[in-house]
Amino acid sequence: MLLSVSFLLAAGGGGGKKGSDAGAKEGGDGDKKAEKKGDSGGDGGDGVQRPLPWEIPREGELGCEDEEILLLRDLRLRARELDRRETVLEEREAALRRFEEQTAETLDELQGVRTEILKLLEEQQEALALRVASLAKVVDGMKAKDAAKMLAGIEEGVALQLLQRIKAKNAGKILGYMPPERAQKLAEGMTELPPDIQKAARDAVNGDGKAGK
Repeated sequence: MLLSVSFLLAAGGGGGKKGSDAGAKEGGDGDKKAEKKGDSGGDGGDGVQRPLPWEIPREGELGCEDEEILLLRDLRLRARELDRRETVLEEREAALRRFEEQTAETLDELQGVRTEILKLLEEQQEALALRVASLAKVVDGMKAKDAAKMLAGIEEGVALQLLQRIKAKNAGKILGYMPPERAQKLAEGMTELPPDIQKAARDAVNGDGKAGK
């Protein structure tokens, strides 16, 4: 009887040791799992969850309510957009100023060319006027028949200027010796000439001079 009890106690004592070892092992595994779980929480091991980047208050936002923070950030976005638009406008204004300067330079060059052309035209007109005046003296001293032949072969505008510069009587005689069509054409162009020359031209065309003879 005593041997049986001793055997049972010995067996129970061995089982208790194994149970305590298993419990210790299980407890160690639980601690490791807890540590791993704590490490995977993203809180740096201090048990506090870190805020996301957009949740961190910026300069001027400390102590503000959520609505105030949203308003401040919206105002910042608007300010950046206004700055961007202002930069674009400044660039466009600078480009416009450059274009205006280039246009002004081009206009100055064109004005200079125009001035030179007008000067040349004026010089040519003065030279032509001198030639016409000199030729008018020659025509005025020529016989009407010879003068008519000469005027019949030159440009109509020059012929009209010559007839305007010579004596009205001589102009009428010259037209009288011209072919009727040429005399008629010159007479029609003499509407701005002095009345006496106009009358001489009409008389020549109407047959009072030598036209058509």
